[in-house]
Amino acid sequence: MGRRSPSLALRAALRLGVPLGALAPAAAAAAPAPAASCPDEPRATLQLGSATAPLQLSVFLDPANATALTSWTELQRIVAEREGQLGVAVWFVRPLQAFDPRSDRVRRFALAATRLGATRGALAQVARHGVEATAVALGDPPRRDALAQALGLEPAALAKALADPCDGDRLDLASGRVLELARASTLGMLRLPALALGSFVFDDSPQLDRVRPELGREPVRAALRWRADVEPPPPLEPRPRVERLRVPPRGGLSLGGPGLPHRLVVMAQGEDDPNLFLTLPRALQYRASAPRSLTIHVLARGRSFVATQLRQRLCAARRLGRDLEYARVLAASPDVRREPDVATVELLRALDGVDETACADEPDPAEAGLPEGTWLDGQPRSATELEDIAGLLRQADRATRALSPWMPRPRDD
Repeated sequence: MGRRSPSLALRAALRLGVPLGALAPAAAAAAPAPAASCPDEPRATLQLGSATAPLQLSVFLDPANATALTSWTELQRIVAEREGQLGVAVWFVRPLQAFDPRSDRVRRFALAATRLGATRGALAQVARHGVEATAVALGDPPRRDALAQALGLEPAALAKALADPCDGDRLDLASGRVLELARASTLGMLRLPALALGSFVFDDSPQLDRVRPELGREPVRAALRWRADVEPPPPLEPRPRVERLRVPPRGGLSLGGPGLPHRLVVMAQGEDDPNLFLTLPRALQYRASAPRSLTIHVLARGRSFVATQLRQRLCAARRLGRDLEYARVLAASPDVRREPDVATVELLRALDGVDETACADEPDPAEAGLPEGTWLDGQPRSATELEDIAGLLRQADRATRALSPWMPRPRDD
């Protein structure tokens, strides 16, 4: 991948709940861009054992799960049993579910504690006290300082590590890696903890019951493993069901630009519309790993009170430059948003503070005759289909002929 674009750096800051108004132009000019050194490729959170050992195992854990401590302890035992013959790359990831800002705060805490050498302490905190209590403690400076001391860390060091603007990107990229591995698994989906041993991908219980048997089978698998180098011919280019949705509709919130090769259009009738929290989490994870591939466009449909409120907030987020921050709020389940954290409350207050007249001309897709639902490159897609959004886009790329831009396209019926 190429160099990180400045917009990703801004979105990384917004993900941490930093108000845009706090980023004064003078301060921005005086301080270096914090995301300039953020990773562009997915990287493991930490390594157990030797990185040059004959066997290499990748383990994907959600540190905001109370069972992560059990898996972590078992991994250390397995590495010790192998005596230098096994290396384990541990990745901290999000599950493929609706985005929860409180759980994400705990995941960033686990990343920060790991950089300070307190991985076990952070996972033990979650196992003993739970995600809710840990998230509350992290949001209160005195309790956060007490938590740091309980982990044997300097409070200032933990506060500095928690302020790292790149941790959101690290979680996005690592979670995107899980999506890629899921397509190589037997059922096309993975639960956490997920594991990869060479090209063999599987999931396991928190006690990692399958790891030792699979390590024993790996030499046989390696001797028999083979892959066909010739891919089947691509199918014919799919015809879009609605040609007009290939052209970006006006209004709404857009992550990405009109020049990207693929476009996901999500039309919702309010913030609680299932189209949002069933589709956006996976789409946002994919876009984090491939920002130059997919544009995500969210539109409010209808003239009900909740649709009008969503339309106003989408417009306000676009005008304030807080598109990604609001998209993450919409990706959360309605139950989570009924008890918002401080950053979400601040965001919604800022969006509602934008003058309504500034968004008075926002169009309604229904009035333009655009169909409802979720559309990927002009074709209707269900939430189930979009669970493998990367596979759909890869299939579309393979189906595109070199001369397609110059070939006439059949008109809609």
